Amino acid sequence: MAITLYENPLTQRKKRHEIKILLTYPQYIELRSRVRGILTPDPHMPGPEGYLIRSVYMDTVKNDAYYEKDSGVAHRNKFRIRAYNNDDSYIILENKEKIEDRICKTDARLTRADYDAILAGDFSVLAAYDDPLCKKVLGLHLSEGLNPKVIVEYYREAFTHPLSMVRITFDRLIAAGTNTLDMFDERLVTAPVFPKREVVMEVKYGDAFPMYIRQLLATSAPKLAVSKFVMCCDKLKNNYIIL
Repeated sequence: MAITLYENPLTQRKKRHEIKILLTYPQYIELRSRVRGILTPDPHMPGPEGYLIRSVYMDTVKNDAYYEKDSGVAHRNKFRIRAYNNDDSYIILENKEKIEDRICKTDARLTRADYDAILAGDFSVLAAYDDPLCKKVLGLHLSEGLNPKVIVEYYREAFTHPLSMVRITFDRLIAAGTNTLDMFDERLVTAPVFPKREVVMEVKYGDAFPMYIRQLLATSAPKLAVSKFVMCCDKLKNNYIIL
C-alpha cells in the first residue's frame, strides 16, 4: 500500500520526526513530572488526566498496513477514523504516512451519518467530498478492499513547546476493541494491551530538537518499533483477520 497522497506546501511543512518509547509506569510518572515543569499542556486537554482517543483503523484484504509495519517498510500509510472524548460532532478521517523516520498526517472531517455509512460498508459517501484523502480511501476500498479492522483506544496527555514543533504525548490504558468496530457503540468492550500499565511516550519534532528537551527526556527505556495499531491487532489475534 505504498501510495503517495497529494500534498500542498502546508502539508509538506507538517512533516516531523517521531520517536516512540515504552515506559514502565514509574518511568512515566517521573518523566511526566519533568515535562510538566518545562512544556505547555495541550489547550485541548480537558484536565490533567488527558483526553480519550478512539480510532477505527482500516486495512486491506491482504492486511497490507499490518504487514508493512511489522516488516519495517520505509514508506507506508495507515488509514483511520478518529474521535476524541467520544464526541461524534468532530470525526476525522486520517492518513498517517511514514517516510523513513518522518511522519506526515493528512485529514478530512466526516459527518456522523457518513461515518455510520462507512462502518456499514458504504464507502460511496466519500465521493461527495472534494478532498484527495477521501477519494484515495474510496479508491483503496474499491481496489484493495480497505475496510475497518480494529478499534484502538487510549488516554493521552499532550504537551508542546511554545517556540518549536516539539510535541510530547503520554498514551496510557491502551486497549483494543473486542466486540465491535463502531467506536461509538455503548456496548464496546476493550482488552488492555499491556499487563503492567506500561505507557507509550511519543516525541514529535521538526528539523530541530532542542538539547535541553532531549536531556529532559533522558531515560533507559527502550524505543518502541511496534505501533498501537499492530499491538491491538495482535491482541485480537485471529479476530483481526476475520473482522
